[in-house]
Amino acid sequence: MISASTRTRVAAILLAVCCAVLGAGALLSAATAAEGTDTAGVVPADESTTTTATADPSDDPTDDPSDDPTDDPTDDPTDDPTDDPTDQPTDEPDDGPFTVSDAVFRWGVNDESNNNAFAPGTYNFLSAGTAPDPGSGGQTIDDNGRWRSTGATAWLAQSGNVRIEKIDSSGAALPATFAGLKTGPDGEPLGGTGVAIFSSHNVVITGGTGQVDPAAGTATISWTGSFTVFYYSGMSFFSVANPVLTVTPTSATITATASGFASSMEDMTKWQPVAPTPVTLADLQGVGTAELGAAKGFTAVAKYLGVTYDAPANGTAQVRTGDAWGAFPNDPPTSYLAFMEKVGSAAYWYSSGGSSDKFKVPKRISISWDSRSPSRPRRRWSTPAPRPSSRRTRPARSRRPPSRPRRPSPSPSPPARPCPRSRSPPLPPRVRRTSPQAPRATSRRSPMPSRPPHLR
Repeated sequence: MISASTRTRVAAILLAVCCAVLGAGALLSAATAAEGTDTAGVVPADESTTTTATADPSDDPTDDPSDDPTDDPTDDPTDDPTDDPTDQPTDEPDDGPFTVSDAVFRWGVNDESNNNAFAPGTYNFLSAGTAPDPGSGGQTIDDNGRWRSTGATAWLAQSGNVRIEKIDSSGAALPATFAGLKTGPDGEPLGGTGVAIFSSHNVVITGGTGQVDPAAGTATISWTGSFTVFYYSGMSFFSVANPVLTVTPTSATITATASGFASSMEDMTKWQPVAPTPVTLADLQGVGTAELGAAKGFTAVAKYLGVTYDAPANGTAQVRTGDAWGAFPNDPPTSYLAFMEKVGSAAYWYSSGGSSDKFKVPKRISISWDSRSPSRPRRRWSTPAPRPSSRRTRPARSRRPPSRPRRPSPSPSPPARPCPRSRSPPLPPRVRRTSPQAPRATSRRSPMPSRPPHLR
């Protein structure tokens, strides 16, 4: 039988081992046992330590937040959004000033600049770059885009930042070709001087730089590059360089530097350069905060309809009747028409009473902030009299007139030919163009007057 002293020593040894395993918290129990306490059990360590555990969190949060914020954010986001909206709305999208570095200028000029010309076998068209001097007046460009007089290249599809694009019937922009200058959007022949089928080309200039401030209603963007407008396949032409868009709270304009060559109406051998001249290409309508704040850019109408022009004494008087009468900018000191008077083709840029007056109305001008996401004008096949409700509701393809049924017969019937001559003497060139009785074929076969064809 084990004695009491032996049981005490064994218990002390076992408690010492527990202290080593459980830590100092059991040391007090071991010491008590070693002093001779006679017990049959062991006090658990977690009940004998002096350290107390943290109390459980309360079921409900405190009514008030603590005075000081916690030093660190919580590790995880809350599972649900806040129940109530904020008292103030979030800020509006940023409409502050911004910089553009690759803005795009796009313009089709007008339908007459994409049309058959009155002189047989000649056309009006656009070219990239500044055309070189042909050396004398009355020269035309051959089918290779070169001056017949000098052999120098006169027409270019692209030059630097400037390119010419043809808009097809689907609205796609295609690189221009010289052959395409003589065809409509679907490749059909142009409709003639009185039929609305045009070659549908645009001048496109990239790389525009400047500042736009939608809130203030201001903008200034400038482009580097030039393009040329040829009439009568080169008998008359001028070039436009480095256009600039300027928008203020009260106006919006496209200005540029124009240059070209002047010829005499009486002497075709006279051929003189016209010094580079600042001109206003277009006064834009309706460009304000909303247009400047648009995501991609804007498209604007150039003022023309109802704009008056007092031609000089030796010029053609403006006709101010009909639905399409008007004029390009003519306010000094940057009058577009004053420059055209020097070149000799001013009457093509205001209503002069001719059958092509409705084709002189300028095309819309499109400005894009970035060439990667351009803003492009809505497709228009022709420039009819202004009918806003019609333009909004009719589909794009229906605006194009039939391509072939409306083309006049190339050779009028023999009995009809002498009628105009028998009733009246030959009409002067300007009147012949406006007279609906005079057949096209007859006017084309008539000998050219002493004045250059582009001044008729």
